[in-house]
Amino acid sequence: MPSQRRMRLLVIGVVALLFLTFYYSGEASKIQNQKFYRSTLDAMKAKEAAKHAKTQEKIQNAMHPPGQDGAAAVKVHSADAEKPAIPPAAGNEDVEEIPIAGRTKMTVPKNKANTDTDTPAEVDSSSNIKSEEEEKEERERAEKAKKEQEAKTELNAILKRAPVIVFSKSYCPYSKRAKTILLDHYSIQPQPFVVELDQHPLGPYLQALLAQNTGRRTVPNVLVSGQSIGGGDDIAELDQRNELASKLRQLGGKWIVDVTHKVDDSL
Repeated sequence: MPSQRRMRLLVIGVVALLFLTFYYSGEASKIQNQKFYRSTLDAMKAKEAAKHAKTQEKIQNAMHPPGQDGAAAVKVHSADAEKPAIPPAAGNEDVEEIPIAGRTKMTVPKNKANTDTDTPAEVDSSSNIKSEEEEKEERERAEKAKKEQEAKTELNAILKRAPVIVFSKSYCPYSKRAKTILLDHYSIQPQPFVVELDQHPLGPYLQALLAQNTGRRTVPNVLVSGQSIGGGDDIAELDQRNELASKLRQLGGKWIVDVTHKVDDSL
């Protein structure tokens, strides 16, 4: 069994613990009964109630804006009103309101990429159109240069066909006159070679090349050994002066085998 001394100490400890418990419980009760404690607690409760009422008022204003559906306008004192981060400007179409957290709204600038007329996408589109036009021009220049080169090659090939070449157009009366004189009034060996520029795929390029090389752009253009002796009027004049055969022999050289004037059987 425990000794009396231990029992005494245990009793003393229990009494001391009870004393301390009653003492601090009493002090806490006194503190709670003090006026300062009660007033502080009341102020905190009042502040919390005011904050809750303010939040409820904002929610009501957001759900039912003043002046709509007959709802009474609720005025908020300027000191208590919550101002947007960016104030809205009257009649300013460059700003818009967006909801924050589903309730309050904030005024922010509109997205320029969607509202401006001259958007980056349109600028890029214009640039693309301009680039396409430049590429088209480059293709046209390249095609023209190619055709001009083909025309040079074709002209060299034509000049080798015969010593006398007649560049003509099928509908031209002056060309018809020159062809009649050379082909019907004379016997020329080798026979003159006729090129109808309006029917040739490189006709315009050949005509431009002849203008550059011979100085004559119009048709007919009669060449002897690559040298122009004129058009329809020139051929007719040489024929009337009986100089056409000698002119052909002179320029054709050994390439001209024979040039004789045909006898008119009707005489």
